[in-house]
Amino acid sequence: MIPVRLKLLNFTSYKDAPELNFSKFHLAAISGPNGAGKSSLLDAITWCVWGWSRAGDLADQLVHKGTKHMFVELTFQLDSQEFTVKRERNLTGGSSTNLELWSGNHNLTEGTIKMTQEKIINLLHLTFETFINSSFLRQGHADEFTTKGPTDRKRILADILGLSHYDELEEKAKEKIKDIQTKLKLLEYQILEIEAEISMKGDREKTLTESKQKVFEIEKTVRRVEEELMLLQRRREVLILASEQHQKLEQNLNAQLMELSEIVTKGKQRANRIKGLEQKILSLESVDQKIKELKNLEQEVEILNKKNQEKLELEKQLAQIAGVLNVKEEQKKNLQKIIEDLKKQLNQLSIPAAKCPTCGQEIGKDQKHQVRQELEKKLNDRVSEVNKISIKDEQIQIQNLNQRIIALKIDDSKLIKLQKDLQNLEILQKQKEEFLQNQASLETEKKTREELLSLYNNKKTQVDKLRSELEKLPKVSQNLLKIQADLESKENSLQTLRVTEKEAQTILGQAKELISRSEQLEKLAKQKKDEQTSLQKDKAAYDELALAFGKKGIQAMIIETAIPEIEDEANRLLEKLTDGRMKIELQTQRETKTKLETGEKGIIETLDIIISDEMGERPYELYSGGETFRVNFALRIALSKLLTKRAGARLQFLVIDEGFGTQDVEGRNRIVEVLDAIKNDFEKILVITHLEELKEEFPIRIEVSKGISGSTFEVVGV
Repeated sequence: MIPVRLKLLNFTSYKDAPELNFSKFHLAAISGPNGAGKSSLLDAITWCVWGWSRAGDLADQLVHKGTKHMFVELTFQLDSQEFTVKRERNLTGGSSTNLELWSGNHNLTEGTIKMTQEKIINLLHLTFETFINSSFLRQGHADEFTTKGPTDRKRILADILGLSHYDELEEKAKEKIKDIQTKLKLLEYQILEIEAEISMKGDREKTLTESKQKVFEIEKTVRRVEEELMLLQRRREVLILASEQHQKLEQNLNAQLMELSEIVTKGKQRANRIKGLEQKILSLESVDQKIKELKNLEQEVEILNKKNQEKLELEKQLAQIAGVLNVKEEQKKNLQKIIEDLKKQLNQLSIPAAKCPTCGQEIGKDQKHQVRQELEKKLNDRVSEVNKISIKDEQIQIQNLNQRIIALKIDDSKLIKLQKDLQNLEILQKQKEEFLQNQASLETEKKTREELLSLYNNKKTQVDKLRSELEKLPKVSQNLLKIQADLESKENSLQTLRVTEKEAQTILGQAKELISRSEQLEKLAKQKKDEQTSLQKDKAAYDELALAFGKKGIQAMIIETAIPEIEDEANRLLEKLTDGRMKIELQTQRETKTKLETGEKGIIETLDIIISDEMGERPYELYSGGETFRVNFALRIALSKLLTKRAGARLQFLVIDEGFGTQDVEGRNRIVEVLDAIKNDFEKILVITHLEELKEEFPIRIEVSKGISGSTFEVVGV
């Protein structure tokens, strides 16, 4: 990874910083007073790429005070290709982080931050921990690698050397071994089960022989019982036929008896009807006599009816004429009244101051004469009308009609009596018709009774014959019941035998299947043992692979190979830094403090750092701050160079944050000389210092300052 450009917005003390262009320098010092924001530039890089900084993963602490949004963008070069990582933090709406990965205009961002972060780490082949333990000497953490325990140092070294791939291969080999062990365990159980079942083959063959003999005996018994059953069924069929014949005769006899009983019942009914009809017919002569007498009265009633009709006509004419007479008398009465009124009006005209009879006003002499003439004319007209109305003709007609009505001499009570008597004539005629019908019915009933008597005699003969035939038939019911009981017993026995036969056949079939299964299992056992042998070979191969890929295998060999290179590089640097006084040794194995059962001490894997000077070996803690810094510096530079040289390495960037304060003038000069000597081993080297006398040793500097609005920087010397 070679940094190209860095952009900041609201990151720690930087509110709106300028863009940092790394392409303008190869080696540069980041200088400035304490607290100005020198280390924050490196925090920006680590937070942008890995999401970690000196504040750990607490990104909210990195947001510039008073703002809610932070943004860092780093463009770096990798294998001649540029990539850009953009990471931002927004404190509004519950806080959120966004992470993007770009290659030119191609968006390589995954669906989640975690997936995108994994993609960045896989792209660099570098975790944050490996970076800070090799190529980033952080302020106050120069001894990050040295002070860690042997196990952690060895793990970090393995990560630097890219040995995690062998861990994955070891894990896959172990997974294969577990899978094979599971299969072998299952095969072992299967083989045990198969062999246990095969061991029962002799018992199964014995069971097969016994089952065959049992089936043979049962089949023999079944055939015998079936023959006995067939004989009983034939005997039962004969008895059933006889029973059915007996039953049919009984049914026929019962039917004939019912018909005979019906004939007797009908005969009695006919006899009763004949007796009743004969009694009804006895009164026929008296009815005939009464009918003759009543028919003689019909002529008299007819004459009376004619007279009565004539009377009704005369009374109708009388009523009409009387109506005309009443109208004329009323008209004449009304005219007489009008005449009287006119006479009164004429008499009033002779009175002085007479008034007009029409308008009620007093009239004069001339007017009186005119009114008198009009009244006299009306009076004469009404008198003439009265004289014209004559009622004499109507009176004469009425008198004549009354005389004719009286002359008819009709006795109404006699007529009513005669009409009532004639009503009895209709009843008698109906009775006569009924008598005649009864007489005809009587003949029919007598004839039917004779037929029923003949039918009775014939039916009686048939019944007697059927009774005789029934008496001659043998009694089969008891024999049939006994045969039926025997049949049921035989059928039950046969059913039981067949169930037993079926069970025996099932056992026989199972025995055959078990014998066949034993033969198949013998073949299967061989296949399983062959499979077991093959799996055991595979397991042995994967055991060797797991051991080879493990910490004590290829990884140990690679580490053993890398250790001399680290020692040589670190000691070469210490040679310059300490004028040959100090050197280190890396030990990967040491004896255990306790002895094994054999009495000898064991060997354990480790990564111990042995430091020595002209006074001999001493613990790390007994060296001065300046001396320990030089050891740490030499080791970290050696690790960084190893990281850049290892297969698939992607890091070409070295960062040194402070640590020079522990050195005297000669020590600082030596460190500068070492940096100058290794500068061609890295594409970019950044050294952070606040010492004025040291920063002048670097021709290109990134000078950081802090004002009221926040931190900023300026690249000088380019």
